[in-house]
Amino acid sequence: MKKVIVCLLLALSNFSLLSSQVIKIENGLSISSMNSTKFNLLNDNLYTYSVFVGCDYLEHRYFYLSSGIGYIQKGGVDNVIQLDENTHPLNTISMKGKWDYLHLNTSFRIKYPFKKNHLYIGAGLKADVRTSSTDSNHSYLHEGYKMASIIPGMKIEMGFNREMKRLIIGVNASYLIDFKNAGKSILLIDGAHNNLSASNALLSFTLGYRL
Repeated sequence: MKKVIVCLLLALSNFSLLSSQVIKIENGLSISSMNSTKFNLLNDNLYTYSVFVGCDYLEHRYFYLSSGIGYIQKGGVDNVIQLDENTHPLNTISMKGKWDYLHLNTSFRIKYPFKKNHLYIGAGLKADVRTSSTDSNHSYLHEGYKMASIIPGMKIEMGFNREMKRLIIGVNASYLIDFKNAGKSILLIDGAHNNLSASNALLSFTLGYRL
């Protein structure tokens, strides 16, 4: 299933380059956290940078397709309270875990045009391909967890674009839904693996050019 989604997204990306009407770059904030099945792990928000390049194509007055390829991170933070010998809190240490991914997506957008602007909502397929090993000051994450190499899923989004002649500026808010877990513990815990699933929300600013 995940290979089918990746191949489909790559094919759509190639087609979109040939028929694109708008080329664009998006960059902004990525908010990520992890949910685990056995105990809390990396469940506080991790704030990182994301960047994408893409294009819009097959544009109609009320809908169009949009494809992109870019960089995101998945992960989270544990805020660990250090105690003294009398169990009084001393300070809080942030323990982070994060992974780099190549992100591919294609979405169908419905738009509401007015003047030189349009609002839109969209949904489509996405795939995240892991490109790095664990980057963490949690030592047990390096050896204790196996992370998925490809995570297929879905992207839902909404946004606003304004056209100024050929130049387009806008803002986009999106949420990524994964169809599989981001990783799991190598060892069993109470007879089962501790599964990690990722939550990702993105807020991006768009700069585009109409061809």
